Amino acid sequence: MVGGRQKNQAGTFDHANLVADAMLDGRFDAGNHFYPLRVQYEDTDAGGIVYHAQYLAFAERARSAWLRCLGIDQPAMLADDGLGFVVRRIEVDFYLPAGLGDILDVESGLLRLGGASLKLQQKIINRENRHILARLVVDIGLVALADGARPKICRLPAAVKAKFSELALSVG
Repeated sequence: MVGGRQKNQAGTFDHANLVADAMLDGRFDAGNHFYPLRVQYEDTDAGGIVYHAQYLAFAERARSAWLRCLGIDQPAMLADDGLGFVVRRIEVDFYLPAGLGDILDVESGLLRLGGASLKLQQKIINRENRHILARLVVDIGLVALADGARPKICRLPAAVKAKFSELALSVG
């Protein structure tokens, strides 16, 4: 399902919540998505430095926010169509550490769109000095998740592919 919006208890859209949701999910600029976050105590080791695996979690949160900002409703796709995005491969280069309390931006940009997959580049950037802390290249596929069966790769639905195509056209 693409673009599903939840209604409040009165059955109407709550515009204040839509604005708050949009603020939580970041923003697009020149075709790239920017997701803000602050490094929390739980993200760090005893020295206040972000654990290497936490960069993957930051990138995952940013990818989910990116899809929401595109109007792609992952929970509805899963519930209604049994479809889900899965990471097939990630390449990560670590450059500089992030520390407790740092404000970061995760910048996500579409590199390639295929029939059943997409490739993203994500950069984790220190907002204060704009240094790139880590760079990830992520291969993502769409799978059908039938009850009890192994996930099976499937083509992107037309409505979903159109959302990505619009993004690719706005970049190029």
